[in-house]
Amino acid sequence: MSKPFRLEKWFTMKIGHSFPKTAAENFYFGCSVCLLALVLFASCSQNYGRIRWDEGVTQSFQSHQVQPGYKYYYYGIGMRVFAIVGLEPELNLKSKMWRELATDSEDFKVATSRIWDNPYYYPHDPRGASILNPDGEKVGVYYSSLIYVTIKFQPENHVSVIPDTAFLGGPDGDNWSP
Repeated sequence: MSKPFRLEKWFTMKIGHSFPKTAAENFYFGCSVCLLALVLFASCSQNYGRIRWDEGVTQSFQSHQVQPGYKYYYYGIGMRVFAIVGLEPELNLKSKMWRELATDSEDFKVATSRIWDNPYYYPHDPRGASILNPDGEKVGVYYSSLIYVTIKFQPENHVSVIPDTAFLGGPDGDNWSP
């Protein structure tokens, strides 16, 4: 019959420390674990927004209808458009890779019709989403087949919208040039 596995013995052999044995050691160990968890949680909970997929936004982009009250931007290279965002006018899109898109011209229709179909993720077709700030309020729209996107809200109403692509050249697209 084999001996039962003892985590304390394994931990002592591998790490070189033993588990706390007294009530005070247990208390300090527990406080340390809680403090570490709190620090990790606080570092992950910065001012990030999110997107909420919305079929109404998808349909408005597919029919070339502009949702009023937003400034629109596109991210593309050459004739290929990868993503379009519309943000409330008081928000400033902080990035070198996004270009302003006039909604009252033919450029908006061309951009929405040339949006890239992404063969690497499912679904392949472009989809629309509402952009939500950290408080959960709608502050814009997003249209792309790139389904993973980071939206970071920064001081002075600056926003970074970073789609997950292998060709951006940095977290804010700083190494990208047209």
